[in-house]
Amino acid sequence: MPSDRNPPPARRPATWVRFLPALAVACGLQAAPAPPPLPPAPPAVRVQDPVEALAARIRAFTEAPRFAAAAWGIQVVSLDTGRVLFEHNAGKYFLPASNVKLFTAAMALQELGPDLRIRTSLYGIAAPDAGGIVPGDLVLYGRGDPTLMRPWNGGAYQADPFESLANQLQARGVREVRGDLVGDDSYFDAPTYGPGWEVEDLRYAYGAETSALTVHHSVLDLWVYPGTVPGGPCGLFVQPGQGLADLANRTRTETAGADQGVRADRAPGQSAIRVTGSLANGAPPVRLTVTVRDPALLAARLLGRALERHGIRVGGRARAVHAGDRDTALDLGRLVELGHLESPPLAAVLREMLKRSDNLYAQLVLLHAGARSGAPGDGDTVQRGLAALAAWMGRAGLKPGDAVLEEGAGLSRKNLVKPEAIVRLLVYMDRQPEAGLFRDCLPVAGVDGTLGALMGGTTAQGNLAAKTGTLRHTHALSGYVTGAGGERLAFAILLNNYCPEPGTGAPPAPAELGAILAGSPGGTLSGTP
Repeated sequence: MPSDRNPPPARRPATWVRFLPALAVACGLQAAPAPPPLPPAPPAVRVQDPVEALAARIRAFTEAPRFAAAAWGIQVVSLDTGRVLFEHNAGKYFLPASNVKLFTAAMALQELGPDLRIRTSLYGIAAPDAGGIVPGDLVLYGRGDPTLMRPWNGGAYQADPFESLANQLQARGVREVRGDLVGDDSYFDAPTYGPGWEVEDLRYAYGAETSALTVHHSVLDLWVYPGTVPGGPCGLFVQPGQGLADLANRTRTETAGADQGVRADRAPGQSAIRVTGSLANGAPPVRLTVTVRDPALLAARLLGRALERHGIRVGGRARAVHAGDRDTALDLGRLVELGHLESPPLAAVLREMLKRSDNLYAQLVLLHAGARSGAPGDGDTVQRGLAALAAWMGRAGLKPGDAVLEEGAGLSRKNLVKPEAIVRLLVYMDRQPEAGLFRDCLPVAGVDGTLGALMGGTTAQGNLAAKTGTLRHTHALSGYVTGAGGERLAFAILLNNYCPEPGTGAPPAPAELGAILAGSPGGTLSGTP
């Protein structure tokens, strides 16, 4: 039953509780004082990001006043993460100079193969008869071996390849050749110089003629000796083929202590070599290098000398045959190979090409690729080689127009390349089975090749492997380096329109940047991609 009683009223707090604060004051009691405020925190120290630090060092270098009129194109990429660590004008065109050889070498490694050997053949229309007679001509047929009788490099001369051919003929019982000795370089249907090579280059060894039957690097070593009597001419000695060259000796022997100097020159398209100047009586001999007109003819003459030494008679003369000289191409299937020579493996050829930055080797490799691809209707051998190179670049992930190339060496002033295209090539090759071979072909800072005298004593020495490039007012360096923190980098550094002050003695500017990359800060530069 519900109760009719009211609930008890709620208890109210005692009145004295409300007076406790006043009572405390009256009794002299105080609340605890508030703690003093904390001192202000010191400003945060910002740790500079390694990528920003690297970029700052690169900018500080490239923005120096001496480069005010020049143009830089740079890209640096981490091979470990794929991140772009620095770039400046990476998508613009630059003159690459010998960095073009990176494209030629990479294509050749993958398309021709590192084990390829280039064969030079000695053909007759028939085997020797019972009397050791070869009817008709003896044809020395080249396919672009750049190493045939390599020039003297300060050591022993290489074995004479023509002696080897003469020995092979003797082993087959050859005693006489009824026809001519023919140096045939028709395997290449191409100009004797790379497109875009300039006339002033052609008188020097770095601009020597290209031929499918190149011999002695298309140059002669010319030794000039003072005569025994003042006023008389100096003596001349040519290697190889003393007595074969067309020499115009305009030298003079002077008395001891007189001013001296000699030079040799050959006008483009001419065979005669003009030697001028003077040497003092008793002075040491001077070695000059002069380019050869028509290397295939020189090869035929050198073969004739070797056959003569071996007692093999030749009824005809030495001559050369080039592409277009015959109405129909030489039918090799109807000839008999009586002897042959083979180049070193292509990997060794490319190593020498990149280490020394050899223009002749590079152009011959491109031409050999062109001769093995396409058809005569697809253009001359240079055009077919460039088409093979363009097709390979597409497979390597480069876009059309990333590299506009006219030849395979980089001597042309008409080549154009984007720095980012070079780095893309380097990144691609780093992921290929040929990666080790490709890197081993590159000059190494402070160790060998064109970088042997550069970056020594820095963290780049023995670490940075890269291809140099040099033309007038053009410098380039592209390759691989491991930073101080252990991160692997691929880089391209191109400098155009740069005219250094004379007498500065400074190393090429890209090499200075290479040393900066090698000394990049510790720790990972790029973190995560």
